[in-house]
Amino acid sequence: MMARSHAEQEQEDYVKKQIREAREGEYSGHKSIQVAQNGSMVNDMEDLKQLGEDMEEMRTNSEDKARGLKPDPEQ
Repeated sequence: MMARSHAEQEQEDYVKKQIREAREGEYSGHKSIQVAQNGSMVNDMEDLKQLGEDMEEMRTNSEDKARGLKPDPEQ
């Protein structure tokens, strides 16, 4: 089995952190299908704030490539 790179480990840790925070109630719950505005990235101000926080934590494709990661999904 190949050893994980530091960048891969960091990425896995980030995903685990998001899962843990979701379980702890950090993120708002899902909206019912009747309330959600399908096809829209956000449904209300709460969603918009959360999306902004998520986007701030994300790295660009160039930053990922520089760290030895492949962008997902590759386009």
